[in-house]
Amino acid sequence: MKGKVVFIGAGPGDPELITVKAKNYIEDADVILYAGSLINPEILKWARKDAEIVNTAELTLEEITDLMIKKAKEGKLVARLKSGDFSIYGALMEELWALQDAGIDYELVPGITAAIAAASVLGIELTLPKVSQTVIITRASASVPMEGSIKDFAPLLNKGASLVIYTGVHVIDKVVEEIREAGISDDIPVAVVYKATWWGEQKIILGELRDIAEKVKKEKITRDAVIIVGKIVRPEKYKGLVRSSTYDPKHYTSFRTAEVTDKLKYFELRYTTDKIFGEEYLKALIEAYATSSKEEKEVIVEKIKKVLNEAKINPKLKEEAEKIIKLHLDF
Repeated sequence: MKGKVVFIGAGPGDPELITVKAKNYIEDADVILYAGSLINPEILKWARKDAEIVNTAELTLEEITDLMIKKAKEGKLVARLKSGDFSIYGALMEELWALQDAGIDYELVPGITAAIAAASVLGIELTLPKVSQTVIITRASASVPMEGSIKDFAPLLNKGASLVIYTGVHVIDKVVEEIREAGISDDIPVAVVYKATWWGEQKIILGELRDIAEKVKKEKITRDAVIIVGKIVRPEKYKGLVRSSTYDPKHYTSFRTAEVTDKLKYFELRYTTDKIFGEEYLKALIEAYATSSKEEKEVIVEKIKKVLNEAKINPKLKEEAEKIIKLHLDF
């Protein structure tokens, strides 16, 4: 039997927030390596009684990869559990490279990262329509080298971005200072979520840039937390003022026609920004052709030709459009 290593995003804390696929692999694994300092041990309840379980908290990278390679070469199924999702600060690549060099098969099963879990327990949307369309995930550090800093990214808070900061509560004063140095106002909302979804241990601290550091220190939180900065932390301020275009009756989607007065103009605008609306635009052009003047028909026919050349159109609609072109040429 050929061995395999499965990397599993073990989620933010609540054992029920791992995927069905992850649970199945945990139940089947011969060997489980888990980051004991970060992962809820309750997740291990699904392991087989005879499974070999290894806490990697005190191991080096080389010790971890050597163990995974050794067990996989013995034909065993190895489950490598990482907190949250391994693609966000998961120290993933160096382990993958070691497996690749050793010719070991592996699979990646994603999980829920802390940023998403924190937003969920706060009851907020990181991308609130018309308020924040960009989410920046970054980290703070006292000694680990980084490319760029919070100070570099914080100015985008004034451009409609939200900032989610990992590994920052132990240097909360430094985080606050860097955001201030970027020119961000002291009244910008900030939330700190400690152990999101770890029911019984989870804590939520709400404040502003001016007071969040003292509030965090008062709660004696120094790890296992994310910091969220931005207008989206206080969504109640925008109640009744914003709405998603997806469900706006004045906005067209692939599944619903918008309530617009100038249908042709509307679809033309949509088509110029996204060619996926080619068929809808073409239908509007065909409808407009029937009631247009001779001069307008000339323009419409040219637009029909352009859409046929650019967009993916179903055969029946294409045939209808080509009949319009032929009819126009005959006249």
